[in-house]
Amino acid sequence: MNFNTLLSKLISFKTISMTSNKELMFFIRDYLSKSNIKCKLLEGSRGQFNLYSRIGPNEDGGILLSGHTDVVPTEGQNWNSDPFKLISKKNRFYGRGTCDMKSFIAVSLDLVSKINTKNLKKPIHLIFSYDEEIGCVGIQKIVPFIKKLRPKPTYCIVGEPTEMKVVNEHKGKKNFLVQFNGVEAHSSLIHNGVNTINFCSEFIEFLKDLQKKISISSKNNKYNPPYSTINIGLIKGGVALNIIPKYCEIEFEIRDTPEINSEKILKQIKNFLKSLESKMKKINNKCSINFKNTNDFPPLKTEEKKRIIQMALQKLKSNSINTVSFGTEAGVFNKLGIETIVCGPGNIEQAHKPNEFIEEAQIIKCQSFLKNIVDYLY
Repeated sequence: MNFNTLLSKLISFKTISMTSNKELMFFIRDYLSKSNIKCKLLEGSRGQFNLYSRIGPNEDGGILLSGHTDVVPTEGQNWNSDPFKLISKKNRFYGRGTCDMKSFIAVSLDLVSKINTKNLKKPIHLIFSYDEEIGCVGIQKIVPFIKKLRPKPTYCIVGEPTEMKVVNEHKGKKNFLVQFNGVEAHSSLIHNGVNTINFCSEFIEFLKDLQKKISISSKNNKYNPPYSTINIGLIKGGVALNIIPKYCEIEFEIRDTPEINSEKILKQIKNFLKSLESKMKKINNKCSINFKNTNDFPPLKTEEKKRIIQMALQKLKSNSINTVSFGTEAGVFNKLGIETIVCGPGNIEQAHKPNEFIEEAQIIKCQSFLKNIVDYLY
């Protein structure tokens, strides 16, 4: 199977986040088996799988190539062609996932199917995940597996689209749900109820003030914006205009830079909510506030002196190290003691859009880069 056919097949699977990627993973398993490469499929959620494979000797070291198999939805987007049918036109490949990030997966699979594994001095590891787009959900399901993994890789390349530039830092992301439980009453009798929307609004003002303090006290000019951010994304509350709202909930996120003390920020938030809950209980002891961390993936910061960076720069013939504001699974691997960078084909500006595409030149550059990395392992 040539590369174009392989990429076309990967694009054809509608692996939209929160849907099954079973058929795609079975295809990859069967594709690898034709080269006598075994892999493990690890079901993290029903019908959703992570894949692990080791190619080469049963020794510690070597490199891990990683990518996610899910893609974002296409509904409501004006595509000029079927988003799940690969189109080659004017030195570009069009289709959902061409940029983010099935091209890197295709390059990795094509590479390992062609190399002489018996000559490898160190192994190549593959990990392909699910539901990265909704908060690195899949990869977190196999953290216990990676912790126990033997042999363990020394290095990791996460192939998110960076135009084949070496990225050693990015922000993390933490999602939270806050539920306010008050007391309903007729709207003409506000003294008989506890209005959760009012108390939620106090919390919103607190978060706005906290954001201002963070933007002043903790700056990192490598990022845009150059500080950790707090975003309030969802709010729900009330059932009718003439009823004092008994329930209100808010969802917010923190995108934290590597150097910020996120635990200190969370402590401030929890302390404020505790004081807010006390105010509510003084009105009616039935009131409460629930705070939940619904998702959490760490930022990435790989020190410039690490071998993975020097090796990647050498093979790319570059001396440029970059930082991005979007999050990836790289921080998870780095936190587990694997030297990790983000480096993959394509431009992030093409991702998630209608008529998503990747330049063929980017794929060729990625193929050359990974081959040089593998040659280094011989």
